[in-house]
Amino acid sequence: MNESERQEFERRSRAAFEASVAGLEGATRSRLVRARQAAIGEIRRRPAVFPGWVPAGAVAAAAVLAVTLWFSRETRAPAALPTPFEDLELLATGEDFEMLDEDAAFYAWAAGQATDAAG
Repeated sequence: MNESERQEFERRSRAAFEASVAGLEGATRSRLVRARQAAIGEIRRRPAVFPGWVPAGAVAAAAVLAVTLWFSRETRAPAALPTPFEDLELLATGEDFEMLDEDAAFYAWAAGQATDAAG
């Protein structure tokens, strides 16, 4: 609903309201006015519910959240992950890897077990 449609709706609503009020008899209108004034007076007499406590409660909730987040952080250092350079060091040492040819099926199985365990 754009602005002109809204304004037209408000104009028609006000016209319908005024027409309905004009059709009421005086005694009914008087009772409605008195009821409205009594309701407004009751609102003015009644104090607001905890007006000063709302900001204090918000500050307290923020403080509790901050303390909870601060103490829930993990303080231990993460475990060191192996680097790819360790594999390169093994290859660079020039050791003889002929022993791997002796039982290739075992080494393939061991590599598969390590891969399955990792993920």
